[in-house]
Amino acid sequence: MPPCQSAPSRPRSRSTTRSSAGPRGAAAAALTALVLVVGGCSGSDSSSPSAGPSSSATTAAQPVAAEVSLGKVAGTIKKKNRKTFLDHRKTMLKQVGDAVASWVDGGFVGVDYPRASFDAAFSSFTAQAKRDATHQRKLMTNWDLRQKINGVEVETNKVTIDVMAPKGRPAGATARVRLVFTTTGDTEERVTVRGRLLLTPAHGKWRIFGYDVSKGAK
Repeated sequence: MPPCQSAPSRPRSRSTTRSSAGPRGAAAAALTALVLVVGGCSGSDSSSPSAGPSSSATTAAQPVAAEVSLGKVAGTIKKKNRKTFLDHRKTMLKQVGDAVASWVDGGFVGVDYPRASFDAAFSSFTAQAKRDATHQRKLMTNWDLRQKINGVEVETNKVTIDVMAPKGRPAGATARVRLVFTTTGDTEERVTVRGRLLLTPAHGKWRIFGYDVSKGAK
């Protein structure tokens, strides 16, 4: 998949990419939404920030919480399977929320600025998805602004999770993300990141194997 061109930092410009993996679309009726608050990663990743403008002081990143809710559920949720799904629901939402938070925090709002890279942004991605996202780092992280700002302020951080649950057991998920933040320092912009992350359970964890994301700044 060829890398996408990043969005220019001018009014309402947008850059978009699509993963090669097809979405596991969710259909059927929505269950009552369960809202959780998932704590994001805090602090910087393992990379050391490069020297930024001498006039900009680095602002220590604070833990970022996302509002995570259950969206649509596709599958055979009959009476005999309902308890099975309810037993798995809370754990699934927590694990999927944590996987999404590792990307949002590691790539945008949970790290210190200025910085050299975003090494922790794709820790919850599968190997192939990580390679794709690394090639598209201008879209999938705050790469263009990493040395032009000294911090971010989050306005919106919402994740809605649609689930595939055959026989009541979660087997796949689509996380619909909306993130809005403003930057502080020498460059002040309002950045919006939105799109879908496709996740699958593997070895007791939920992993991001595909994405369809857009980012715009003004």
